[in-house]
Amino acid sequence: PGGGDSPQRNMAASLVAPIAFAAAPRVATRQLRASSGAPARASPRAFVVRAAADERQVEVTSSRRAVAVKAFAALTVAAAVRPAPALALFGFGEDPVAAYTAQTTAVIAQVRLTLDLPGDDAGKAAAIEKTRTLTNAWVARYRRDKVITGKVSYGNVYSALNAVSGHYNNFGTKYPLPVKRKDRVISEFKTAEIALSRGR
Repeated sequence: PGGGDSPQRNMAASLVAPIAFAAAPRVATRQLRASSGAPARASPRAFVVRAAADERQVEVTSSRRAVAVKAFAALTVAAAVRPAPALALFGFGEDPVAAYTAQTTAVIAQVRLTLDLPGDDAGKAAAIEKTRTLTNAWVARYRRDKVITGKVSYGNVYSALNAVSGHYNNFGTKYPLPVKRKDRVISEFKTAEIALSRGR
């Protein structure tokens, strides 16, 4: 007591002084960086956030790239195995000459089968109806096709089908085709088959 410093106060002052001197360089360094415009050192947390953001960006980019690759692969496979029978069903993607040859051959076979059936055969009426259906489909498909109508086989088959259809339309299904008319129809078919084998 008495105005002089106590030993405890002197000891506290001696401990505070080194701490103040130790903090002074850090304060001076911050002030120097602020005055010189030097960039402040980023905190470790900032680096972690930036790294996480970069990682997410890489994941998004990789994911988009993977989706694009899978989509391209799917399109490639679909193009390689496209359903050709479905296209052919609607008349697309098939060789028109090959289709004409196949359909014409089928019509000829059906008419021959119908003409060879006896008049009292139980399946005669059904055979005639099928012949009409195939004939109408054949004529409707090819009569406006200039490439097909110019073929020799088309003229022969059209003439034969017209004769058969005319007979059944005029005399019904109970009366057989006259022998001379039947012979002419069979002759037309034979000529047409030869032409078809030659692509004509």
